[in-house]
Amino acid sequence: MHNPFKDLPKHVGELHSSPIIHRYENNPILTAAEMPYKASLVFNAGVAFFKGKYYIAPRVDTFHYDENGNVKPPMANIATGFGTSDDGIHFNMSPETIRVHYKGRILPWVCDARLTVLDDDLYLSFCFENQHSERPGIAKWRGTSTDFDAVCIGIPQQRNMILWPEKVNGMYMRMERPSNQWGDPFHIWYGLSPDMRYWGDQELLLGCEDVPFANAKIGAGAPPIKTPRGWLLIFHAVDNDPDRAVTVVGGRKWSKRYSAGAALFDLNDPTKLIAITKSPLIVAEAPYETGDPRLWTEFTIFPCGAVLENDNETLRIYYGAGDYCTCLATTTLTELWTALTPCSRKASLATVPFRIEDWDGK
Repeated sequence: MHNPFKDLPKHVGELHSSPIIHRYENNPILTAAEMPYKASLVFNAGVAFFKGKYYIAPRVDTFHYDENGNVKPPMANIATGFGTSDDGIHFNMSPETIRVHYKGRILPWVCDARLTVLDDDLYLSFCFENQHSERPGIAKWRGTSTDFDAVCIGIPQQRNMILWPEKVNGMYMRMERPSNQWGDPFHIWYGLSPDMRYWGDQELLLGCEDVPFANAKIGAGAPPIKTPRGWLLIFHAVDNDPDRAVTVVGGRKWSKRYSAGAALFDLNDPTKLIAITKSPLIVAEAPYETGDPRLWTEFTIFPCGAVLENDNETLRIYYGAGDYCTCLATTTLTELWTALTPCSRKASLATVPFRIEDWDGK
């Protein structure tokens, strides 16, 4: 196995969505208007099919306004909604947001959640914002209402912690994305645990350098899906181009572009990369994804949910658009196999010199 993308230039350039992606004709499927409580943005929704129903956990942000009535960062409130659906499109949202219980407290500002079905239970993996930076965690649903109990809480600064849907050689596995002390790029890591509480053996799962359409950072998107050809991971990739900078809500400058891609890992050894998409699956191009004044960011596609339908062929990808709304796209495994290029990671372990381009690969 080798990596055919090793010598690609760092500047990403123009990107477009893959022709194998089919956006739902009535996107977006979820906005602030559908929430039973005050909300401004509803996006980045974890989705899972569990005991005959689709469950959704979208991030719900509420604007803060200045004295002139203009939107002003930071948000007034950040939370995670919770809802169910029979068809995976029309969701009945609970009147209360998710409560994650931890040592007798309710965690503040829980966001960017993913839902994983494991051992016949539903788990929420998340990030929560607080005075001591962002911290990740995993919590187990009580089975009623919107209450989850924290199983483990990580240290700052991490996002995109996602629980693997099966044990690997008797161990629980999770993905995580710590911040890099040197700044960009950020990479996807994994950790193992005997009990889901104590974690160790962290190592690199996918490097930013392995993704041809990323130059800033990558992160796990939806929990991986087991297929006959391997473990399928829908991830997000970020490239940064200062020449693309625009002014977004709140007077912020924005030059990063988030897109969605796919990677395939070995069925027996899910730490081993075996294929990746050379170009993105989804790029912000539809009217509800780019150019809309209601968007909190521009150029942003952020996948958090993926469900393989009962036909074991149709793949649903749930994604946030512009940090504003929740959308749906579909493809098929047959189509997806044609978009994947066989490859291996450039670095088998995260032990290479400071600049990977100076490394001879040995």
